[in-house]
This record gives sequence, C-alpha cells and structure tokens, in this order.
Amino acid sequence: MKKTHAREKTLANNVGLLQRITAASLIPTILIANVSTPILLNILLFWHIHVGIEEILADYVHHEVTRNWILILIRVFRCIIIKYVFCFTVKVVLD
Repeated sequence: MKKTHAREKTLANNVGLLQRITAASLIPTILIANVSTPILLNILLFWHIHVGIEEILADYVHHEVTRNWILILIRVFRCIIIKYVFCFTVKVVLD
C-alpha cells in the first residue's frame, strides 16, 4: 500500500514539474523572433494544455473507463485543432 502511495506521489511531482517547465518555456519562445517560433510555440502550448487536462481528469474523474474515453476524445479533438493551427501558421508564414 505504501509503495503505491509513494509511486502516485512521484508521478504527481513529475506532472507538476512538467507543467512548470512547459509554462516557463512559453515565455522565452514568445521572445525569440524567427520563422520557427510559431511552430514551437504551438507545440509547447498544446503540450501544456494536454498535461493540464490529464491532471484535472485524474483528480476529478474517478471512473477509469470514463476517464479513458474522455482522454481519447480530447486527443482526437486536439489533433483536429493542431491540424488547423499548423495549416494556418504555415499559410501566414509563407504569405
């Protein structure tokens, strides 16, 4: 029982660290001005959103099947949004 609790605590610390890293790396990315900045900014932003939503679901949705279905649907939705954002970014950069 204690090993499970320690493992969950370690995972929670890793997720918190990942959220802080992605949030902190958004600021320097905005300050860098070159062609790859919009692409890198979008990758970091979507990764930060993904980690945050997974953490919220882990905290508040206790039924595992429901949580997994919600994660699958969010991933599909995120892929659709990423496609449109990247297409728009490429269009703006090339024009």
